Amino acid sequence: MAFTHHVLTTPASGLKPHLRSAGWLVAVSGGLDSMVLLHALVQLSQSQPCPPIRVVHINHGLHADAQAWQRQVEQQAQAYGLACATQNVVIDPVLQQKLGLEAAARDARYQFFEQQLQAREVLLLAQHADDQSETLLLRLMRGAGVAGLRAMPQQRSLGLGSMLRPLINVRQQALVDYADQHQLAWCDDPSNDDIGFDRNFLRHQVLPSLRQRWPAMDRRLATTAAVMHDTAQLLDEVAAADLYLLNINSAHSECLPTAALLALSKPRRHNLLRHWLALHKVPVLSYAAMQQVDDEVLISADDAQPCFVFGAWSLRRNHGQLWLAPYEGHGKAWVFEPWSATITAADLDHGVMVLSAGKLHAGDYTVAMALSVGDHLELRGRLGGERCKPLGRRHSQSLKKLLQEAQVPAWQRQHLPLLYVNGELAMVADLWVNAGFEPGFGEPAWGWQKPS
Repeated sequence: MAFTHHVLTTPASGLKPHLRSAGWLVAVSGGLDSMVLLHALVQLSQSQPCPPIRVVHINHGLHADAQAWQRQVEQQAQAYGLACATQNVVIDPVLQQKLGLEAAARDARYQFFEQQLQAREVLLLAQHADDQSETLLLRLMRGAGVAGLRAMPQQRSLGLGSMLRPLINVRQQALVDYADQHQLAWCDDPSNDDIGFDRNFLRHQVLPSLRQRWPAMDRRLATTAAVMHDTAQLLDEVAAADLYLLNINSAHSECLPTAALLALSKPRRHNLLRHWLALHKVPVLSYAAMQQVDDEVLISADDAQPCFVFGAWSLRRNHGQLWLAPYEGHGKAWVFEPWSATITAADLDHGVMVLSAGKLHAGDYTVAMALSVGDHLELRGRLGGERCKPLGRRHSQSLKKLLQEAQVPAWQRQHLPLLYVNGELAMVADLWVNAGFEPGFGEPAWGWQKPS
């Protein structure tokens, strides 16, 4: 089917529900696909009411012609009368080594896109049906599961707005024909011809033969991606139901009961763990890594204090719980600088104080302390020898003993923030308030919140 700007109003594009959004932010690289999308959107805006259009361009500086591509995008946006935001992005070499150049560059782009998106705006990307086929096959070759074989979602939330790929069901040849018909100018990136990159190898060496043998291949792969999307959603719903049955507050819980996990079948347990890690924005574990968690952590000896490390994170077992924690070996555990301030009336009126570790909020907290204007508030780490008399206890006890009784994992004890008021220990993180520092009737209650 020929591509025209009217295709953007069909259900297949997904654009129609966004005609009343606050704005359209169009990502334009200068290549054929994004230049076609931009032209078609401008044509659409001239034929019917549309949200304001802005252009955004990322300059990775990876090619000698990168500046020329940026100028061409800026000139084209100016010719259409559109605002254009450009950004030079330097790819983190550590991230590049870990993820590869393509993935690291993609991460850098999305960070900038998210920064640019304003409330209720939609980021529009120009990936098409051929790109979707490449993505699905690449992930299949890398051993992806259901979530990975969803390939690229047509739309999802992003920052303050959302992201949409309105061309995801359009074949690239239709875009080439459109560009020729409208005599569009675009930039050719010679790196797209380098078959040393996996995607280019598929594009130039593999997919042409597959399409010749199976002409409907792209449509069928799109169907597979859609089925995987539905299946992944169903698995997420099953995992959410399992968390509910475990009485777990999935948004905040750092641990899961190991006995309940082991009572589930292995596929259901692994599904629950993947979902839980995703809720905490932690990298998803591979199939093999999940098996290691089973063998090395969940079913190891009770006294082994097992720990499975993946990147900057770890999974540990302690007192019948599977804990997710930053891994100290990567310097990403709760390490914070001592902090102090004198409380002002403005602090109390604002109701929030940002500390060097977490925040103090005024609200309805079970563990909370009172604060007054002029109080000297300090945040300190443990030095040893601290004592605390939690409310309801007859005597003070060493903090070490209290933490042991509460079965606080050993790796957390050394990083717990202690809050001092006028030189005296007032509150131990969100665990206890020292007797004498609790709020009186009608006084604001200040509770500590963990770093996000």
